[in-house]
Amino acid sequence: MERSLLPSEEESLLLKDSPGSHVPDDAFGMISFNSTYLEFVDRSFKVKGMASTLLLMAGEVFLACVYIYFIAHMDGRVSDYGDWAALAMFTLGLATCVALLWNLHLRKDLFQYTHYPVRFNRITRKIYFFRHNRPGGVVVVPWGSPYAFFHIGRGGQDPNLRDLRCHLLDRHRQVQQTFTIGHFWNHDDDIREQWALICRYMKDGPEHCFDDPLDRVITLSPKGTLRNCWMLVCLMMGTTFFPLRYTLMLPIYGALTLSRWLTLKTCRAPVFPPELDAECAAAPGDPYALPEPRFMAEFASDPAIYARALQRHRERMLWR
Repeated sequence: MERSLLPSEEESLLLKDSPGSHVPDDAFGMISFNSTYLEFVDRSFKVKGMASTLLLMAGEVFLACVYIYFIAHMDGRVSDYGDWAALAMFTLGLATCVALLWNLHLRKDLFQYTHYPVRFNRITRKIYFFRHNRPGGVVVVPWGSPYAFFHIGRGGQDPNLRDLRCHLLDRHRQVQQTFTIGHFWNHDDDIREQWALICRYMKDGPEHCFDDPLDRVITLSPKGTLRNCWMLVCLMMGTTFFPLRYTLMLPIYGALTLSRWLTLKTCRAPVFPPELDAECAAAPGDPYALPEPRFMAEFASDPAIYARALQRHRERMLWR
């Protein structure tokens, strides 16, 4: 639905020519990096199949079990119109509850896409926003377009959460579409570091993106493996419960991991059209192409990379 920009969005505008002095960082959302393009997941990837999905799927299963139990214990007692009417009302009520739970959240999570990638191509000077695999499923916008409004967005349910957001505007500056780039976090600086990386990549090239060579690492893997699901759950649960992940909190960690894994199993992988993939093809032997991990934090097994990641984590803790 069309709408005007909010004052809070105008105030949080991010300028490509003035990204600030923040240390460039992918904020754990980058999944590809080479001399031609860098690519991020979208905001929804971080919560796909997590607590809301788990609770609502459990609710669906509970309602189904209630219905099966009710039918199994009727013992053929549906014998007159009143019994049939009661059964019909009971069935309609449960079906309505199931439909409400599905429309509330599950339809947005199950049988969709594992993620909705966003590519920044520094050769074509274009941004590719993925929506779906069908024709017309990728929105292409020139980098620097006056109709692409980048800003620090706020969560609808939790305004303390921030993300990198792009509104596509018409000539009257009315919002037509909105896309997110990378994960949500709880501090503006997380988003500003991500924006600094994107701007430096598009302006100065891949060789000048990172202040420290040990930052030249892709940490996130979008593959829907059990290992990746477990590690994403560990990230989402935070450092407070991390020491208890194999003991007291194991049932919760395990349930969330299974929920995320099952959710991703129902989803399709995003596929860019062949002509857009050809535009984004990296040169063979690209010296700036970063290896993509088989699983999350694969390269943290290198002591130097792990030490640098720990240092960056401590620096971020000073913001908060």
